[in-house]
Amino acid sequence: MGVGSVRARGCGVVLAVDELDPPRLTRLLETSDVTGGATVLDVARCPVGNGQVASCVELVLTLEGASDEPVAVVAKGPSDDPVSLATAAALGLYEREVRFYAEVAGTVSIRTPACHHAAYDPATGRFLLLLESLTPAAVADQLEGLSLARAQLAVGELAGLHAPHWGATSLDATFPRTADDADAPGVAELLPALFDGFLERHGEALSAPARAVVAWLRPRLPAYYAGHGGPATVQHGDFRTDNLLFDGRGGAVPMATVDWQMVAVGAGALDVAYLLTTSLDVEDRRRHERDLLARYLDRLCALGVTGYGAEALFEDYAFHCFQGVVMLVCASMLVERTARGDAMFLTMIERSASAVDDLDARARLDP
Repeated sequence: MGVGSVRARGCGVVLAVDELDPPRLTRLLETSDVTGGATVLDVARCPVGNGQVASCVELVLTLEGASDEPVAVVAKGPSDDPVSLATAAALGLYEREVRFYAEVAGTVSIRTPACHHAAYDPATGRFLLLLESLTPAAVADQLEGLSLARAQLAVGELAGLHAPHWGATSLDATFPRTADDADAPGVAELLPALFDGFLERHGEALSAPARAVVAWLRPRLPAYYAGHGGPATVQHGDFRTDNLLFDGRGGAVPMATVDWQMVAVGAGALDVAYLLTTSLDVEDRRRHERDLLARYLDRLCALGVTGYGAEALFEDYAFHCFQGVVMLVCASMLVERTARGDAMFLTMIERSASAVDDLDARARLDP
């Protein structure tokens, strides 16, 4: 699928998803191969996805002169929730996603939806993406976790994201370093408060071991964000089950990755650790994580990465198994609260806390 109008800045007025009528869609998609320049006569809408920071709607388009079935795109725009909007603005989440599609998607070997239009208005913080629709597709349930076969596919795709920019510094002007999120104005003071608020709200719902991990990590957040070196690359930042589509277009696309709002520059092992420790059942992760790490490393090497071996990967992986706890404690307090969201966050934190204990991760952070 071809890219139509992709602009990271200077885009003028950015339309909200619910303002996308046929004339506007005709104009925005006129250079894409979705419409082939045909006029959009009608549009039907259907919400898609489980995202809590943005709004996604599938738009089914009826085109003038079309003799076959209507075509579809996915429109993504700002959330309607004020808490989610404030979080997105503070961390630059909408701009990051637009910049990923505009500047990076074409340089990596991970399958994403093709982008037909991407625009961000820094004056208002509004954005709009018009993306390839991959329906029908299968979505794995975050609460159930990934099967081994899908986890194997996912770590191979991660290597395709990481390898092209391995060790490069060319993206530092495009995306923040992972640690920069902790250095944003007010964030250093906010993080401990988020942990305190989380323990007050959800502490009784956690198992005792998971609660102990959260409490232990709270005063050590600066040490975690400081990192421990190693090669940097482009990170997805939220690489988990809910952001992966399988068997897209009825099986033609084995897997595609969506939701690039947390994209950053940092250790590739962070994405791997976040995936395996939050999206696999604990017993499956224990049984298969070494093999999955080996598969990821083999794919990295096949794509040209050198000088990075199994021992270094495992140490980076063990260090970053804290990411699930950090990310999800904060997210649970910063986005619109839902029953499914609470269940998802708690399940993923329990899984990550188990990995912290299994891998003796405390020794990596606080030797």
